[in-house]
Amino acid sequence: MTANYHKPPVPVFIFMGTSGCGKSSVAAACQKILGCEVLEGDELHPKANIDKMSKGIPLVDDDRWPWLNIIRDAFSERAEALYDNPDVDEKSPKRAVMVTCSSLRRSYRELLSKVNATKVSVTFVYLKGSPELLQARMAARHNHFMLAGMLNSQLNTLEEPDQRTENVIVAPIDPPTDAIAKKVVNEAKERHILYIE
Repeated sequence: MTANYHKPPVPVFIFMGTSGCGKSSVAAACQKILGCEVLEGDELHPKANIDKMSKGIPLVDDDRWPWLNIIRDAFSERAEALYDNPDVDEKSPKRAVMVTCSSLRRSYRELLSKVNATKVSVTFVYLKGSPELLQARMAARHNHFMLAGMLNSQLNTLEEPDQRTENVIVAPIDPPTDAIAKKVVNEAKERHILYIE
């Protein structure tokens, strides 16, 4: 190994999109393929945010900024620990972190992307679906604090990521979950975001 060699950063994949797009399911399917850690953004919401959403009150930016900072700190800490760990081979499939976070606005994605770029790389995985499919999925869900009627609010907030200017993998949500996960992993390998065989 040459003196100028630098390890590649640890990839963080942020599964984004509105409620009902399958962020948790696809992240879990990718975890099954790679064996890496998954951080659920919803589990990091302050209680005040969950209380608002449970009552059908949409979050505003003053609610979101602290939550986004918590998420970024959590995944940065885990990714940097993987980078610094001499026992983790850089081609290990476990050398990645999966995160679920709606990341609806570009400004939110910009905040989440402000990391130590030597040790961490952030790629968004936009799970894209039609409003009709998302609405049907939301109507079928149980035990989730996001009410189906709030989907319109999220769709109005959504600023779709631009593949020309943002580091994003776009994955349509029509195929089965396992097929979406394979597409994400394969594209990440093709783009040299993941350095696994």
